[in-house]
Amino acid sequence: MAELTPQALDDQLHRVANQMGRKFGDRTANGEVESAVYEEAARFNGARVRQYIPVLVQHAVQERFRHRQPRIAGAA
Repeated sequence: MAELTPQALDDQLHRVANQMGRKFGDRTANGEVESAVYEEAARFNGARVRQYIPVLVQHAVQERFRHRQPRIAGAA
């Protein structure tokens, strides 16, 4: 199995951020999902196996936001 290049990892993390943003956009502030994705990814800096980082990040971000209630329209 080929290892992810830094660019490929960043591309996949960007896709995870977009997907999670669509899923949790009604529960989060602008930029909050993307910040969460890159915070979670940073936990794996220096990891020897990087292939699974996107799926681990996706799971962690889902867990972070899934119990949040949707924001009221017009609320900050």
